Formats: sequence, structure tokens, C-alpha cells
Amino acid sequence: MGGDYDKYNYRSGSSGANCKTIDMKKSSFSAREYLEQPPRDEDIKEKDGAFHIPIGSLENSLDYFEWGTENFQWQLYKDERGNLGVSASLELVLRFQDAEGHQAVRSVVGACNFLFTSMGTNSHWLATAKSECVKNAASDFGRKFGRGLNADLVPDRDAAPEKAKQKMKPDRLIMMQYSAAVIAGDQKMIDRLTDIYEIKTEQNGSEII
Repeated sequence: MGGDYDKYNYRSGSSGANCKTIDMKKSSFSAREYLEQPPRDEDIKEKDGAFHIPIGSLENSLDYFEWGTENFQWQLYKDERGNLGVSASLELVLRFQDAEGHQAVRSVVGACNFLFTSMGTNSHWLATAKSECVKNAASDFGRKFGRGLNADLVPDRDAAPEKAKQKMKPDRLIMMQYSAAVIAGDQKMIDRLTDIYEIKTEQNGSEII
């Protein structure tokens, strides 16, 4: 569905207005130091035996930066029982000044998929999908946004294997990001993109668009 700047328009500070790049030299932490801080205890919630940071608390932490989302995509699917679900992805972008005063931009891809039957009385499935994508992407930036929050949880070896999820068709921007990751040897980004998108590759690793 293309890039978007609607629900998560670029914002800085609690008001979200007059989006000015935050000067890290005037803050108590550098960007790297801030991202490696643990989340506040009151921001961590437990659900279904796992920990997470609710989107409202996460947005407040993200407001340390100028941030926004791009390239939000979603599609509906049905599982083998005919239950309707949604699969979505987006790019979360942080803009800031580094310790030397240079403009810096970092972006990561976040994705989610879930069945509508798991939402209970919540009818706002698209907003929920977008929020989950933001949460998943943010955790890649550092501990402050939830990285490693469930690192101590041991998977249930007796649990049934997860069904293969339906992958989305990548657009040209995603393919450019994939190509850049291949050139840079960024295996983590390659794995993330190929887990979300149906990217066909030749034997030499180059993509087929």
C-alpha cells in the first residue's frame, strides 16, 4: 500500500508538532547510550507468558528522536481452516544528530501477522497491525525499545511447529534494500527481508525482480 506518513507522521517531543531534529549534545545521553538503556519497569507488560512494551509507552520513548514510518504494506490471508488474518510490514526511521553534530538516519523493517480471531473485541485490525510492526522494528534498535526482553524464555519443544506464513511480494524499494544488504554482507537484514518477502534469488545471490 506504499509509503505513509499518516498515523505515525514524523514527530519529535511529546507534542509531535514542529518536528525539529533533536540535538543529542544537549541531551543527557547520546543516541547510542539512550538506545542501550533498559526500558522502565512500568513500561514492561506481560501477556501470554511473554513481555512486551505497549505502543503508547513505546511511542513516548521513540519521541526522544525525530521518527516516522515509511513503506507500510499489508495484505489479508486465510489459514488452512479459512480463518482470516493480516500480514503487514513497514520501515521505522529514526533521524537525529550524532555526538559530532552530523545528521544521521537509521531505518529497520518490522513485520507482523495475526488472525482476526485473536483480536477479541478489537475491530481496529489495521491500526493494530501497524502498531505491532512498529514494536517489532523498534526492538532492533536497542534495549530501550525491547531488544532482548524475552531472551530468557525457553521455547516449548513439545509445541506444534509454526505453519509457514504467507510472504508478501516486495516492491522495488524493498528489492533495493535487499540488494544493498547483499552488497554490504548484512546477513541479519537479508534474513529479515527474506522472512517477510518472497524474494527469488539466482545461485550467485543476485535478486530476480
